[in-house]
Amino acid sequence: MQKLLAQPGFLAPSGTFGADLSYLLAVLFTVMFLFAWGLAKKGLGTQHHKLIFVSMVSMLIYFIGYYYARQLGVLTLEGKEGFGGPLDVYENIFLPTLTTHLVLVCLGLILSIYMIFQGFRACDKIEGDYILQSRELRSNPKIFKYTMAILGGVWAANQLILTFIRQKSFAASLAWAIIFGVIALVIYLEKFIEKALPDGANRHRILGRVTMVIFALILVTSTLVYLMLYVIYPKI
Repeated sequence: MQKLLAQPGFLAPSGTFGADLSYLLAVLFTVMFLFAWGLAKKGLGTQHHKLIFVSMVSMLIYFIGYYYARQLGVLTLEGKEGFGGPLDVYENIFLPTLTTHLVLVCLGLILSIYMIFQGFRACDKIEGDYILQSRELRSNPKIFKYTMAILGGVWAANQLILTFIRQKSFAASLAWAIIFGVIALVIYLEKFIEKALPDGANRHRILGRVTMVIFALILVTSTLVYLMLYVIYPKI
């Protein structure tokens, strides 16, 4: 897969197939989510749920495969991004933008998954349509404990695979530890979200807007990173 992603791209002379594909899919996923948000604002809950679910599953499969193959977060830590510009631009503009992009991608993925489950919990299916209901919505404490335990087990298994099977660097382990840490933090913050936004319908609407803003920012930072890497400061 790494060889395929490293092939010459089709958007910019210095781009790669992986970078071009990643950018185009970032645009596609953002448009799909924004369109689904528009369906929700029109009260078309069922269509909104279906499009969000398809978009989320597609995006999750792609991003997990792409970032696992490219290890872009690891490249950030090791300084191997292929940036060809001045050092001050790299340190003060490119690296903060790329880091922000990676953080936003993690938050966007996590919030999208959370919003799908939260949306189903906050809805009732009435005459075949999903409709948000104003009611107090709290998570089951047992499910919370099981979720945290499963997450810890998956992280430990991933670390073992990285260390002993794939023999990746410490930077790789650290990057994945940060990703799992962010996931755990968001799950833990559910307790505070429940107190701040006890009404399930109101919570879904507010966090939905936050998620849409994050995806818009992902597209902005992705565009900036792509332009700096392959258009403005390509590594020759």
